[in-house]
Amino acid sequence: MERVRAGRPGWRAFEAGPVRLVASAGQVAASGRGLLALHGRIDDPARLRDEVGARATVADSTAGLVQALLERLGPEGLTRCRGIFSLAFWDDAGGRLLLTADPLGRRTVFYTRIDGLLVFSSCQRILLSLPGVSRALNDGFLAALLSDVVPETDATLYAAIRRVPAACTLAFGPDGDPVVREYWRPDLVPRRRHRRDETYVEEARALLDQAVTRQLPGSGPVVCELSGGLDSGAVAATAARLRPQATIHALTLAPPDGVARFEAPSVISDERPGAAAVAAMYPNMAWESVSSPALHPIDENPVRIFLAMAGPARNVLNLGWFGMSMDRARALGARVVLNGTYGNMTLSWNGLSGLATMARRGDWLRLWREAAALGRRHGLSAATVIMRYGLKPLLPPRLQCRLNDRRGLPRPASERHSAIHPDFARATRIAERRLDTGHDYPGDTATMRRQWLSRIQTMQPWFDPMIELFGVEMRDPMADLDLLEFCFATPDDQYLRAGRTRWLARRVLADRLPPQVIDETRRGFQCPEFLHRMTLQREAIVEGVATLERSPLASRVLDIARMKRLAADWPRDAASTGFGDYGGMLNRGLHFGRFLRWIEGGNG
Repeated sequence: MERVRAGRPGWRAFEAGPVRLVASAGQVAASGRGLLALHGRIDDPARLRDEVGARATVADSTAGLVQALLERLGPEGLTRCRGIFSLAFWDDAGGRLLLTADPLGRRTVFYTRIDGLLVFSSCQRILLSLPGVSRALNDGFLAALLSDVVPETDATLYAAIRRVPAACTLAFGPDGDPVVREYWRPDLVPRRRHRRDETYVEEARALLDQAVTRQLPGSGPVVCELSGGLDSGAVAATAARLRPQATIHALTLAPPDGVARFEAPSVISDERPGAAAVAAMYPNMAWESVSSPALHPIDENPVRIFLAMAGPARNVLNLGWFGMSMDRARALGARVVLNGTYGNMTLSWNGLSGLATMARRGDWLRLWREAAALGRRHGLSAATVIMRYGLKPLLPPRLQCRLNDRRGLPRPASERHSAIHPDFARATRIAERRLDTGHDYPGDTATMRRQWLSRIQTMQPWFDPMIELFGVEMRDPMADLDLLEFCFATPDDQYLRAGRTRWLARRVLADRLPPQVIDETRRGFQCPEFLHRMTLQREAIVEGVATLERSPLASRVLDIARMKRLAADWPRDAASTGFGDYGGMLNRGLHFGRFLRWIEGGNG
């Protein structure tokens, strides 16, 4: 939805009171009480139709269903909506404009003022194209993005533009002053209690089936990402079970043969064996690995990213890597690709934070038993486990930081491997903000859930940019709100039992994944051949870093001297070169620097 400019085919302008909306005709609903424009998808419209019943006068479209729901229940009705959406609703009776972001912030509404006029859009780039909208950057947001620190909930990269916070409505009344209201928040305290462990498994399986059903495309081929881990395997296997007569295409990204890659005992650098074991269980699963020793076109054209995202990408190195899979999905005729991105925070939560919860509650006997069992699995004493996972996380982040410094332990990786200039970091209070939010420092389960949710909800909205960049829509059943709320409400002892982490997911998925995957304790590693991909660009990287010195903005924001040292001291051993300095600090720093030059008017 857009406030101005109706030049796209199939788009029309709609007016109600003082509001003029420009949107696709199929995403707009009007009634005697107001006008609504919806951008996105509602996953379960049948449930909404039951909610509004006979009172729906415009419910012949999804936008009409949402409008009928708002007219009947007000903003609280949005808690019934499942999907990825943003909307604008003009309430004629109340004389107010309501802007809304979805619960996880994957779609939102951006807004600004031009000569006193409120202008809003679901696409930030539209606002930036308007005369009178400044492209001056928001230093606080830029520093946070560069340092993996959670920004303000309504902030964007541009000082003149704000966003509707995730899970919130923003209402503009006759006086013009906005009122923010949160309409959804999950309960962070586990309250679901069953006598039988098996009941949790049964409920989780039903919710997983429901979540995948909601995300399956209505037409066209079914394509899933498939790694060697639990989450994408859960999605692909469930899709194969739900559509036994259909071909389920499963794509596994793999390092090209003969190319050196990062190796470590705790990571899976080649996920093909696990993925192949999953595919072997399902006759209707067509599995293939995707790799290329060459760069993806997006690796060499960052301006495409800047335009799509209205800024730089956080994990730019992974975009070209994922691009290979997206290109293959598009070649198969797919418009949708299913993945399991948020599974680590929902179904396959590892449960370690439950030890701190036990300590906070004073459940010492159970804490000792779990610590002893976990210690036996990992070669640690029970006392060490209790101190590391039970007691230390209960300390305030500042005290944790001081203790780590006194013991000579490294600072968080996001702090060590940020390309931010020390002076810019001080000016934007990044160190203090990191400790204020507590991110990168462990806590009990409620704290860790809260931290994860705030990080997800304040991320740059990436859903639409990925569609623009790759031509396919990525859907994640693991982010389904019903599944998420169930997982948040499930007790810690379902995630960690007898020293076994991810206990819930391992039991839930035992009926659909092979033991090789169920029993895996290593974690996947995205783009393990990152050094090879960077080496292909080494000349451009060295030249690009040198060019940044001519940019006043990049020189103020980035630690170019450190980037130059890394570029000059190129590593030779891919197997032992960690991602942080090169993939994180150097490559991401250069990407941000190119964006800053582009903003200044350089060629990026």
